[in-house]
Amino acid sequence: MKKRLLWLGLSFLLVASLVLTSCGEAVPGEQEEEEITPTTLPAGMGIIKVYVTDPPHPPFISIVVFIDPVEGIKVHKVAPGEPPEWISVEPVVSSFDLVSLVGVSEFLGSVEVTAGSFTQIRIAVEKVEVNGELATLPSDTLRIVRPFEVSEGMITTLELDVNGERSVITTGRGKFIFKPVLHLKVTHSSVPATGEDTTPPITTLTGVDTTPPEITLEGVTEGQVIVSPDTVTPVFSASDDTDPAPTVTATLNGEPFTSGTVVSEVDEYELEVTAIDASDNETEVAVNFEIVAVEDTTPPVITLEGVIEGEVIVSPGTVTPVFTVSDDIDPEPILIATLNGEPFTSGTVVSEVDEYELVVTAIDASGNEAEVAVNFDIVAE
Repeated sequence: MKKRLLWLGLSFLLVASLVLTSCGEAVPGEQEEEEITPTTLPAGMGIIKVYVTDPPHPPFISIVVFIDPVEGIKVHKVAPGEPPEWISVEPVVSSFDLVSLVGVSEFLGSVEVTAGSFTQIRIAVEKVEVNGELATLPSDTLRIVRPFEVSEGMITTLELDVNGERSVITTGRGKFIFKPVLHLKVTHSSVPATGEDTTPPITTLTGVDTTPPEITLEGVTEGQVIVSPDTVTPVFSASDDTDPAPTVTATLNGEPFTSGTVVSEVDEYELEVTAIDASDNETEVAVNFEIVAVEDTTPPVITLEGVIEGEVIVSPGTVTPVFTVSDDIDPEPILIATLNGEPFTSGTVVSEVDEYELVVTAIDASGNEAEVAVNFDIVAE
């Protein structure tokens, strides 16, 4: 009985030692999903692996992209004579931080697919937090429209190369907008034999356009303050070395905006101009400006002609007072006139023998008031 117990104890220690040895050989940080790449595939099948990286170091503490748990990651397959098909790639992570991916790639998931042609990859984004603050998302999808092939018995590695620095736009109000600037790197490799490294080297396809368009914006500058009634007329365009006609869109305070439109209302404004070329490279320019109302304390100016103070006219002579008003800010101030207390119109002939008092009053839109009064007589011959 003692020998049997001793044998069982030694067996237990041996098994425990093997388990601990196996655990000690694991590579820290390595995704378990990367280690289960099959060494053989069914006929006609290939593997797609998805990675994400951010080579330039973005000037932020963190840029965390949260993958939508429902929509996840999908690739689009097309085949002659068959309807297009969206194939899901089950994410192995719920989020990734672009700041931590400088010079390294993070594995997002893989899927076995029928070999053939694919047109694009999409990652549905639930939200993005920049420096811990929720960013605005003009689009809820990281989308790359790039054709790629999956060959039978081969691994096709898709690496989303996100430029974190250019993808985050800081507005004039200190808020963040996340509009991804990214392109796709594609590598093909053989399915590894047992024990081989399953992570193929990432290399960039030659001839891929990764340069975004350039936006030219004139007529307004960041932080500009315009005093009404002056106006602003933003004019913008985009150019690209490879795409002669990149798509240009703009919004003003979130509403669609057309280049050359006059902005005149007193308000605070944020203008966002976006350009996308045929390769889906994207650029955005954002400016904040303000149109303010100035405090008007200057009264209108009244001009009165045809009569002067104290004038005496001998009948049958007559008087024809003519008056106008002008104001630097209000183009149409109110103008009122009375003759001996009765309403009077500029240019009216006065001929009756009498003593007269003409009072002309002008009031602008800010309530500033001006008044001119003249006394004159028409006497009998």
